[in-house]
Amino acid sequence: MRTMIAVLTLALVTPAVAGTRVSRTENVNGNETRLLHIIEDDGTRYATWQNNGDRYRTEDPGVLAEVEKALRPQRAYSGKHSDLGRKHAELGREHAALGREHARLSREHARVSRSSTADVEARHREIERMQRDLERKQNDLERRQNDLERQQQELERTQKHHEHDTDAQMDEIFRRALKAGKARRF
Repeated sequence: MRTMIAVLTLALVTPAVAGTRVSRTENVNGNETRLLHIIEDDGTRYATWQNNGDRYRTEDPGVLAEVEKALRPQRAYSGKHSDLGRKHAELGREHAALGREHARLSREHARVSRSSTADVEARHREIERMQRDLERKQNDLERRQNDLERQQQELERTQKHHEHDTDAQMDEIFRRALKAGKARRF
């Protein structure tokens, strides 16, 4: 595990030090591993594609444009994941606010229980009504949370399907480029 962390750290830090920008996509389907690197270094831009031992490299601007075009749907999924993340965060803030209100009502309930005023029963009923209102809000939040989780699962299923299509496109793009002399094996 430490070795993997060291390798990943080295891989992420080295490009930053060398002035290189790296985008990386890795899909593992069963026993298949596919890697795509798009690298820009001192004005030189190239992409590498690895698919189960077949490794390709291209610097051709047309091929790079095809690669970028094939990746657009995946980038759109990133935006959708970000949107869902923001919605999850908002629900988290609402859950936190409800938690604080539950705590406040519990403290108020305890304070009223210790008091000896004539309106203790009326105040207890009022606090219990407020707690039921909070429970309804809590149930609504949980329903919304479940809806978001279903949306997330559906997005992930759809994305997985499109990842397979994107991988097939990458294979085709690099094979065509190799055949046209615009890519090479390495």
